[in-house]
Amino acid sequence: MRSGNAQDHDTVNIGIVGPCYPFRGGIPHYTSLLATNFSQRGSTRLYSFRKQYPSWLFPGRSQIDPSPAPLIDIDSRRWLVPWNPITWSRVKQDWLEWKPGLIVLQWWVPFMAPMTAWLIRQAGLLHIPTVVICHNVMPHERNWFDAVLARWTLGKADHLFVHNLDDQVLAHRLLPHSHVERVSLPSYQVFDLSTWTREKAHATLNIEGNVALFFGIVRPYKGLGDLLNALPFILSEIPLTLLIVGEFWESLEKYQRQIKELGLESQVRVIDQYVSNAQAAMYFSAADLVVLPYRHATGSAVLQLAFSLGVPVVASRVGSMAEEVQDGENGFLVNSGNPEELANAIVRFFRGQYAASFRSAIAQNRARFEWSVLIDKLSEPITNQRSKLEIQSKCK
Repeated sequence: MRSGNAQDHDTVNIGIVGPCYPFRGGIPHYTSLLATNFSQRGSTRLYSFRKQYPSWLFPGRSQIDPSPAPLIDIDSRRWLVPWNPITWSRVKQDWLEWKPGLIVLQWWVPFMAPMTAWLIRQAGLLHIPTVVICHNVMPHERNWFDAVLARWTLGKADHLFVHNLDDQVLAHRLLPHSHVERVSLPSYQVFDLSTWTREKAHATLNIEGNVALFFGIVRPYKGLGDLLNALPFILSEIPLTLLIVGEFWESLEKYQRQIKELGLESQVRVIDQYVSNAQAAMYFSAADLVVLPYRHATGSAVLQLAFSLGVPVVASRVGSMAEEVQDGENGFLVNSGNPEELANAIVRFFRGQYAASFRSAIAQNRARFEWSVLIDKLSEPITNQRSKLEIQSKCK
C-alpha cells in the first residue's frame, strides 16, 4: 500500500475507517479489499480497531480470525476502541497532519454510532468529504433505538452507499434528504483454491457425490431450519451431503434435534466453528452448490464469496441476492421460508446438470462485481470537490 504525507494535483489522500485482520468476518475482509483497491487511486491509510466489541456484546466464541496469516497483507493503524473517545482523537490528529481528501467509513451496527458520528463530524469541521458504506442500514435483530442511532449518525455524512435496493429504500425513508446510492457488493476474491481440487477436498472430508454447502455464522434470519426441512424431499429424489460450516450464534441443540427427528444424521455434516481461511477454501472446493435460504437479508458476503470462487447458488429472493443472482443463469432464486420450493430448486440443479453452465455464467459476469465499479463511485466526492475548488479559483 502506498503511503505519504503530501498531496499533489493528481493524487489525493484517502482515509478508510473499518475493521481488518486479525478481526474475523466478512466486513474485515471487505475493508481490507477496499483499502487495497483504493490504494491504486491515491495514498491510503486504513484506521482499524485495537478492540472491536466488549465481550458482553459479542455472541461468538472469539473476535479473532483463527487463520495464522491475513488473506490480504495490509498496513493499518489499529488505534480505535469504539467506547474510548481518546482513541478517536488520535485519528483526528492524524487527519490534521496527513490532510486526507476523502474519508470512507463502514457502518454495520448501531453500537458504533457515537464513534462514527464523531469522526464524521470532525471530518466535516476539517472540510473533508465523508462517504459511509452501509453494510446494514439497520441491524438484522433490531431494537427500538436503532433507527434513532442510524438517523443521527448517517445523516451527518456527505454520501451514503448501500449494496441493495431494500437498504436504499430504508435509507431514503430514514434520511429523505441524504444522498444515497446503490452499487453491487463487490466480489470477495480472497480465498486461494489453487491447492484444492474437488477430488482432494472430498477425500480430505471423506465424502462423495453431490455436495451442498451452507456457510457462515448461523443466525435465525439465515433460514437453516428451512433447509433442513427441505432435505428429506431432496434425499428422496437425489443423493446429497449437506455441509453446515459456521459458528452457531443460536442453539446448536435445536438443530441437532431437528436433524435427528428428520433422520438426517448420515447426510448432514455440522462444523460448528469459525473456520480458518485454508479450511474455508477446502469447503468451497468440495461444494457443487452453495445454499442461502435466508428469511431476510441485506447483502450476503457468502454469495459474493461463492461467485468469486465460481460456485453456483440457490438463494432466497431477498436483499441483494434478488438482484445479483440471475435466476436460471448463475443460480436459482426461491421464495424465502418455503422448504418445498427450496428442495425443488436444489433437485433441479443436480438433475438438470446445471453446474457447468452456471459456472460459465459466473465467470462471464465477473466484471459486474469488480472493485473498480465501487471505487469509481466512492471517488466521486473527490472529483466534485476538485471541480468546486476550480470554480472558486476562477471566480477570484
